Amino acid sequence: MVHPPTDAHGDAMHPYTSKERPRENGHRRESMVFYITLVTFEIFLLIIYALWIDYKYPGAAVSVGNMYNIGVRDVAIMVFVGFGFLMTFLRRHAYSALGYTFLISCVVIQWSIPCFGVAEFLHKGHHITEHSYDINMEALLNALFCAAAVMISFGAILGRATPLQLLIMAIIEPVLFFVNFYVGYFVLQAFDAGGGMFLHLFGAVYGLAIARFLTNKDTLRNKDNLPSYTGDVTAMIGTLFLWIMWPSFNAAPVPVGNPQLRAIINTFIALTGSTVASFLVSRIFAHHRFDMVHVQNSTLSGGVAMGVAAHIDISIAGAFGTGLFTGAVSVLGYHFLTPFLARRFSLQDTCGIINLHGIPGLISSLAGVFAALRAINDPSKYEPAEFAILFLAGDDQAKRQAAATFISIGIPLVGGILTGILLKYVGRLNDIGPNDWFNDRMFWEIPSDYYQVVDKVVDSEGREMEMVNGSQRRGEGDRGEGNREVAEGVENDRIPHTYADAV
Repeated sequence: MVHPPTDAHGDAMHPYTSKERPRENGHRRESMVFYITLVTFEIFLLIIYALWIDYKYPGAAVSVGNMYNIGVRDVAIMVFVGFGFLMTFLRRHAYSALGYTFLISCVVIQWSIPCFGVAEFLHKGHHITEHSYDINMEALLNALFCAAAVMISFGAILGRATPLQLLIMAIIEPVLFFVNFYVGYFVLQAFDAGGGMFLHLFGAVYGLAIARFLTNKDTLRNKDNLPSYTGDVTAMIGTLFLWIMWPSFNAAPVPVGNPQLRAIINTFIALTGSTVASFLVSRIFAHHRFDMVHVQNSTLSGGVAMGVAAHIDISIAGAFGTGLFTGAVSVLGYHFLTPFLARRFSLQDTCGIINLHGIPGLISSLAGVFAALRAINDPSKYEPAEFAILFLAGDDQAKRQAAATFISIGIPLVGGILTGILLKYVGRLNDIGPNDWFNDRMFWEIPSDYYQVVDKVVDSEGREMEMVNGSQRRGEGDRGEGNREVAEGVENDRIPHTYADAV
């Protein structure tokens, strides 16, 4: 157990002031509901698995190891490592970012397998009591895709949701995800190689709809909704893993052969385009410096933009141009759109998912429409058998793609609003103090250096200095000279003088 820090006299300081002290009864109540909900849901899933789910063995010629390496392993790395570390940028919320990604993704994977089974049974006209649902690598891959969608939604409310709220979202969202998938894929026969529409666009709209109900003046003004140097570095680990694995992510679900080759090449080239554009536009709009927010996120937008039509012949130049365009648009979204939504509509998007997944997902969906039109007008680029596999709706493919896009916005929007209302009500179980958002301390055992806060201040003569928990940090040379004085008129909420202020 970590003991709280002491004041100048060596006396222990309580982590909360009288006004900020959390209501212990509310915290216990939320914890008890969390325990009961999770245990009950796990028992429910265990019964389903015992009664209905079994193995589906492949043919002798199929290498299960290759199927795992190409698809399941790479996508799992993206979900657990990529998304998890990408959200560690907040200075006091890294435990929650990684821990909740780990827990919630596992719950979603468990729940997604029977959800997809029901969708598949409905499509084939089977009754769930007729025989078991036999799963293979494809089922695991679909479950991981659903987990990725939930992690995207999680990014919008990062730092502002309790474990119970996230658990409830993890139970509801997969149901909506596979309803949308059933309508879009099985009914409309729309293609979506890497989930640009069914995954990224869906997850972004759902998360943003919920975020509106979990935004208030305390979360908007919270001083811990800030990155740290270490947090930005660890977040780049997530970015690099996602960047490297994204071609596998888009190629894993598509047919082996030419479609998979195109998916890998198109995604890789688009990612290079979005990366270059992100660095360029970032420096233009960030006072001739690079912004790590853009580098961590907008560089990945090319992978999202290729999500729907990665496996289609859109030309390598088309993938290149789409990546450049999407990277630039994503940076502009972070610079202008995200603060505008927070300021005008009280819609706080912690990770900026609208810029990494929402708008690029919409671009990806529109690219799918134009790719279908191009293929219908010039089918000579494909072998007849390949054309029939890729464009299941034939001449109506473009119309079906457009319809699936609207549905992938409508279902998560309505579902997200209803879920947001429910989560706002659930949040009343635990009355979290205004300074406790974006903090690990409410739900995690924390290390001894958790309370250390370093703030940069400027003195009356314009010299920069660093304050550690309200005391000036001594340096050497010019920095030490500049630390002799504390700036006059510095706002108190920027320099944590006490334990309560620091946390």
